Amino acid sequence: MNDILVHLPNETEDQCLWRIGKAKDAGTLTENWPEIALFLNKTFREDDTQYYDPSAYRKKYRNFVTAYESIFSQENFTNQQIAEYEDQKKEMFKIKKQWQDQRRECIKLWAEESRFDHIVERLIESANNLCEIKPLTFNDYILDYDNTEAVICWADWHYGMVTDNIWNQYNTEICRQRVAEFVDKAVTRLARHGVKRLHIMLLGDAAHGSIHNSCRVASEEDTCDQLMQVSEIMAEAINELSCYVPEVNVYATYGNHLRTVQNKNDSIHSDNMEKIIPWWLEQRLQNNSRVNIIKSDYYEFIYLNVCGYNIVGAHGDLEKFKQFGLTVNTLFNKKYGMSIDYTVSADKHHIEEFEQLGIESILVRSLCGTDEYSNNNRLYSAPGQTLMMFTPEEGRDGTYNIKLH
Repeated sequence: MNDILVHLPNETEDQCLWRIGKAKDAGTLTENWPEIALFLNKTFREDDTQYYDPSAYRKKYRNFVTAYESIFSQENFTNQQIAEYEDQKKEMFKIKKQWQDQRRECIKLWAEESRFDHIVERLIESANNLCEIKPLTFNDYILDYDNTEAVICWADWHYGMVTDNIWNQYNTEICRQRVAEFVDKAVTRLARHGVKRLHIMLLGDAAHGSIHNSCRVASEEDTCDQLMQVSEIMAEAINELSCYVPEVNVYATYGNHLRTVQNKNDSIHSDNMEKIIPWWLEQRLQNNSRVNIIKSDYYEFIYLNVCGYNIVGAHGDLEKFKQFGLTVNTLFNKKYGMSIDYTVSADKHHIEEFEQLGIESILVRSLCGTDEYSNNNRLYSAPGQTLMMFTPEEGRDGTYNIKLH
C-alpha cells in the first residue's frame, strides 16, 4: 500500500481524507477512490455496517475543496485587502526575525554568564585548595603609627608578556622579581611615614591576555593561567604588606587586555575576565583580618576616601587624561553628590600629572615597562609603580614613583 494511505498520529478522519485527496489530485497517489474508501472505512469504522461507499468520500472531499477555494481564493478579496494581508505577513516576518535575533543574543549572554560562573567556581575551588596546601600567614610587626594613610597603585603588570629590547627585558619571572622589589621598597617607606591605613588600587591589565595576535605571540602562558598566577602574586604581596600596616583596603577595576571578546568593536567593556581577580583575593586572604577586599559600586571606576579626600581611579583606556578630572568630577557630582579631589589612571605606561580647577590627575607608570610596541614607536618609560602618602592636613603629601629593575 502507498505510504500516503496511513493514519498519522492524532489525525482525524476529515484531516486524513483531506491529505489523501490532495495527494490524489497532485498525482502522488495511484489508488482510486474504492481503495481509498476501503482504507478509511477500516481505519475509522468499527464494523462493515458503518462503511461509506467511495462516492460519499469523494463527494465529501470535493465539498472540502470547494469550501477551501471559496474562502482563500484571491477573487474574494479586494486589492486593498490583499495589500493589507501582505503588509501583515511582512510585519509578522519582521517580528519573527526580531524575536529570533533577541533569542540568539540572550543565548550568547547566557553562555558568557555560564562560562564566567564556571571560571569563578573553579577559581574559588583552586584558591580554597591552595589555602590548605599553602596558607598565607603574616607577622604582626610592632611599629609606630602616625595619622598617615597611603595609596599604592598597581597598574599594567601585563603578566605573561615577553619582551627583550634595548630598554627593557620582561617575562613572568621578572614580573615576580619586580613585585617583590616593590614590596620591599614600599615597606621601608610605609614604616618611615608610620602609615596606619593602606589603600591598594588595582588599576587593570594585570595580565597580558590575548586580545591581539601580537599578545598571543608575546605571551608565556594561556590567559586563564596568567589570570590565576598574577592573582596569586597579588595575594602574596598584599599579605606581606599587611604585616606592616594595621588595615589594608583593596579596590579593583579592569583594563582592556582581558576582555572576553577579542574584537574591540564587538566587545562589551564590562565583559572582562579581570573582574575575577577580587574573587581570588577574597578567597586567599579570607583568614587575614587586616585585609578588606572592597566591592565596587561604581562600575569601571574605583572610589575611595583617604584622610577626607575623594579619589577616583580607572584603568584609563576610555579616558583622555587631561579631561579625566573634570569628566569624573561632573559624573560623580551629578550621580552621587560627591566632589572629586584626585584622579588616578594607568594604561599609558608613563608618569604624568595635570591639575585643573583644583582636581589633581595622576597618571602612573607600568610594572612591565617598554614593550615591543613602545620600542618600535620610540615610546620609552622606566618600569615602576606608585606609592602616595596622604595626611588630613595636606591631602597628598608625597609621591614615590618607585623605579624597578
